[in-house]
Amino acid sequence: MTPFQNPTIYLGGLRIDEPITTLTDFLFIGVCFYAFLKTKHLSAYKGINLYRWFFLLTGFSSLVAALIGHAFLYYFGWEAKIYGWVTGIISISFAQFAALHHTRSSISPFAFKAFMVANYIEIITVSILLFVVYSFAIVEIHSAYSLVINVTILECIHYKKTKSAVSKNMIIGVGIAVLAVMCHIFKIAFSVWFNHLDLSHIFMALSMYMMYKAISAYQPEKYNTLN
Repeated sequence: MTPFQNPTIYLGGLRIDEPITTLTDFLFIGVCFYAFLKTKHLSAYKGINLYRWFFLLTGFSSLVAALIGHAFLYYFGWEAKIYGWVTGIISISFAQFAALHHTRSSISPFAFKAFMVANYIEIITVSILLFVVYSFAIVEIHSAYSLVINVTILECIHYKKTKSAVSKNMIIGVGIAVLAVMCHIFKIAFSVWFNHLDLSHIFMALSMYMMYKAISAYQPEKYNTLN
């Protein structure tokens, strides 16, 4: 049972577990889908488009988690959480390759290839471990590797060389995501009606919005390639 877990509510005959956690998850999902749709005009640029798909798939992953992993877990069973975890690994992987392609002009060809190979090895490894260990901790490790090691380092390099607003806001977005993780790790909860998961989802929504602002700041005319 989740510490300070939201009490179950009933809407007519429909049982909904963790209602606030589900609701804040939907807030995050809304930001993800909004970010994907509002950046459609930038879909021709590979790195930026990969970030867009990161938005969309993260939203889908969170939708699965909200419904199967929280609201109706009693119906699907604890084992069903794996669906949200798998889609979570897939979605966050897009951020790895998005950062790599967006910052390609600022790193050497060798570094690009090295990151590419390392990413594939890491994704395959965590995907196997997920089914062996069967723990959300694997998803958290994958997220940390993807956002901290890949996105932050690569976008910092790119920002240092170009002063890109995309990179700057993306780094801020990752920083806010770290706050969400801290809420989750240290179980920061105000009450059973607003626990650490709920607070984490708020920070996740803010993080995703900042990442959306990052992509919105992309100016194609400043680039010679479709990165």
